[in-house]
Amino acid sequence: MHGLETLPKAESRHEARWWEAMPGGKVHCYLCPRHCHIGEGQAGFCFIRANHGGKLYSLGYAHPAALQVDPIEKKPLNHFLPGTRVFSLGTAGCNMGCFFCQNWDISKSRADQVRANYIPPEDVVQLAIRHGCPSIAFTYNEPTIWGEYVIDISQAAREQGINTVMVSNGYTAREARHDIYEHIDAANIDLKAFTDHFYARVTLSHLQPVLETLEWLKKETGVWIEMTNLIIPTLNDAPAETRALCEWVLEHLGPDVPLHFTAFHPDFKLRDLPGTPPETLHAARATALQMGLHYVYEGNIRGNGAHTYCPSCKTLLVLRSWHDVQQNYLQNGCCPTCGLAIPGRWTNVRGQAAGKRSLKKDATLAGRYEDLNL
Repeated sequence: MHGLETLPKAESRHEARWWEAMPGGKVHCYLCPRHCHIGEGQAGFCFIRANHGGKLYSLGYAHPAALQVDPIEKKPLNHFLPGTRVFSLGTAGCNMGCFFCQNWDISKSRADQVRANYIPPEDVVQLAIRHGCPSIAFTYNEPTIWGEYVIDISQAAREQGINTVMVSNGYTAREARHDIYEHIDAANIDLKAFTDHFYARVTLSHLQPVLETLEWLKKETGVWIEMTNLIIPTLNDAPAETRALCEWVLEHLGPDVPLHFTAFHPDFKLRDLPGTPPETLHAARATALQMGLHYVYEGNIRGNGAHTYCPSCKTLLVLRSWHDVQQNYLQNGCCPTCGLAIPGRWTNVRGQAAGKRSLKKDATLAGRYEDLNL
């Protein structure tokens, strides 16, 4: 557990969910599979769930450390409202310890070590509307650890016709999954490797809970899911591991869940390794397609691996350049050549109605948040 030099002021604390009191003033947090036992004045592994006076508080609630408007393809989501923008936010902390983290400046920070504005859930939704975004993404660090904020934003977003997206490592406890994902529309789950050895050594976590989250999302929810596998040279780039990963996806999720193979670049504690050669991604994508996955993409490099093709007649359906959609040939979510229905969310019924709402409140937000770097 991590000690806290200072706890937030009482007015900025938000009592957490998914915990129980323990003898001696400790609390048991069962939000994620770590099941941290947290002593008085300490925070859990994630840094932002802290014990104060025998109660567990979420230090990240309504205090995002990062705000940005992104293309939805950056999440990455290729089958969810392609070409639209998504209002993205994240806090400090994380419940994994990935040596390769690309956002380590916030994910490895405590809540009091980052610059954070106080933004209540309703205002997050209005900021999304103000910036013309039909969706809000919980991203940059692991959103599970600020699940209370996720839930309240998602409920407010649903009332205004705005979609919500989880960009997650999938390391969520069974007891909290339903609560967090109840109002979520789409998710990209990061399947970082397909061996527990990698997870234990490189992420300080375990593989099985992530697989359970993926299977639960696919079989027991209506959340649209896509997956990302960051391929790191010498650590998880063996062809046999790629085949094993694809076999699991086919058996447990089916061929229509999009899979993104993305290129590693040296960062954080893995600066000594080379970046992923494009040929490695090409080979992984070819393997996945040969094995029967229908929608396989390459990320962090340029090329044809970003496009969407019809798995039946091979017609080009969505033409992309990096994170930009240059042409969308789909017709009502179907291939224009053979008529095959392409799985995904291609229209935004709720978001279309949202853009005309709350204009009076939006004017006040412009003054309150004019200093935000968006």
